[in-house]
Amino acid sequence: MPSEERTERSTRSVERCAFHPTRSSVSVCDGCGRPLCLTCAVPVRGRVLGPECLTEELGADAPPEPSPRAATPGGRMRAVAGVAFLVALGATLLPWSRFGVGSGMFGAWGREPRWAHLATMASASGALLWLVRRLLGDGDRRGFDVALAVLGALTFAGALLAISRPPPFTHSAVGPWVAGIAGAVACAASLVALRSARDQSRRAR
Repeated sequence: MPSEERTERSTRSVERCAFHPTRSSVSVCDGCGRPLCLTCAVPVRGRVLGPECLTEELGADAPPEPSPRAATPGGRMRAVAGVAFLVALGATLLPWSRFGVGSGMFGAWGREPRWAHLATMASASGALLWLVRRLLGDGDRRGFDVALAVLGALTFAGALLAISRPPPFTHSAVGPWVAGIAGAVACAASLVALRSARDQSRRAR
């Protein structure tokens, strides 16, 4: 392939997919020149074709065109992580102890330094970061997945410490239990999404 053609192909491949605007392209169609994501780029007889050109090339034997809203495994796991962070954040509004400090609503938001504050800050940061990640789209943003996994682990750790070391003369209530479970789910889902993104990146090479 001439160097100019390789340069043009490389430049065009950083665009967004013509069929999935939220995804980065990994190649361009040899038939029409449209940028294609990993799902849309189909190698056929030494060429890479998109859904429309693939239909023309193979006729009735062509596979159905991918839906623009088709969810990837990583995307589903990120959605699970986002919901888990929101649940954990909502749990900070519940009582975190049975009586005394943190026994009312917004139990994790007291002024005194407590382990509940770690869960509060981590879950709030996780929910905000997940929202930013969602607004940026489905590109290769594995750094966000790593950060979300860490924040999920911190949410779980803060809730676990709040359960094991509650304020003096009281016991933990429902809030830290809900936040701890949600934090663990957010961490696990983010790690699965990270692994899925890595596998997809390897397949694209």
